[in-house]
Amino acid sequence: MDEKSTDISKNGFKLISKYRAVIMGLAAIWIHVYHVWIHTLRNPATGFGTVMSNVESYIVTIGNCGVDIFFLMSGIGLVYAIRKEPLRKFYYRRIRRVYFPFLIAAILSAVFEKWSFTTFLGNVSGYSFYVKDINTYCWFVPAVITLYLFFPLYYLVFNKTKKKLVCTAVALLAWLLLNILLTDVMRFDLFGFYNRIPVFLIGIFFGYMAQSREDLVFKAKHYVLLIFLFIASLVLLYIYKFRYFSVLLTQEKLVVPAIPLAVSYPFLVAKLMDIIERRIPGFGKALNTVLSFWGKISLEMYLIYTCFLVTFFSPIVLFIRSYKIPPFFINLIVFCITSVLAWLLYMACSYFFKLVGLIGKRRESAES
Repeated sequence: MDEKSTDISKNGFKLISKYRAVIMGLAAIWIHVYHVWIHTLRNPATGFGTVMSNVESYIVTIGNCGVDIFFLMSGIGLVYAIRKEPLRKFYYRRIRRVYFPFLIAAILSAVFEKWSFTTFLGNVSGYSFYVKDINTYCWFVPAVITLYLFFPLYYLVFNKTKKKLVCTAVALLAWLLLNILLTDVMRFDLFGFYNRIPVFLIGIFFGYMAQSREDLVFKAKHYVLLIFLFIASLVLLYIYKFRYFSVLLTQEKLVVPAIPLAVSYPFLVAKLMDIIERRIPGFGKALNTVLSFWGKISLEMYLIYTCFLVTFFSPIVLFIRSYKIPPFFINLIVFCITSVLAWLLYMACSYFFKLVGLIGKRRESAES
């Protein structure tokens, strides 16, 4: 192992950047499980089975925390992007990557679900998200585009501030105070978006640390703290989800446990991948490649769920069940179908923009 790889291995923030696709791939799979998983261990015959079925239910129930992880990773990625691109190109690349697949998915949904033209415009413009209900259609896309639009302004202040941690803490405090003030004013469903802003802000700080603190060394005590934070967040999430406990505000308006989970998860996954790749290089490389595949198509997986599975999930499952296939394998088949369709959508968008770029280059050559 060369010196550069060794340095990356010691820096937790650098490891998150290195294994970004793996972190997002696992989160994408978790979100898929949250949306469409058919429970495989219900009505067990033994006491051990009862415990396992509860664990399965718990993992599925908190799968929406994968979205928090995506917001954190988005914050990290934007810091890298804005430092190497002019603002116009920054906006173009971000919107192109997110909005174009979203538009294709919306067109397909309009056909499948027979939307009116007004409904289509409301969904693709973000009007339904802001004026009606964020859950009207693919709420993640207008939410993350909103953060993209405001990010350069926040980063301008953040970048000029000498004490980046203090700046982040002040922003989080402002978010919390505004959350409390808006609790009886803001439309209830908007909290589903608003609650994800803290991890996005923390992601921006992490992105800065990854680029600016190359000398930072993570020791065993740091990972012990992260493991404790991760376990504590799992316990708090159980209390929130199954015991209906709340902190300051109702659990839907202030989802506190999702924040430490989203913060600790990337460090632990990245370090685990680093250990595997160093100790079992062949297996580690293969695992990295496989999980990175789902990280690459994570947005498309979400869109396929929204535009395809929402409409056709029940008929697909009923058809597969007619062959007396066990629930676990039904889940596996649905996951494979989603992955293939997501990959096709990803490739279609990639080739479209490659074609656009090729046409642009030919025009420039012809003009010159």
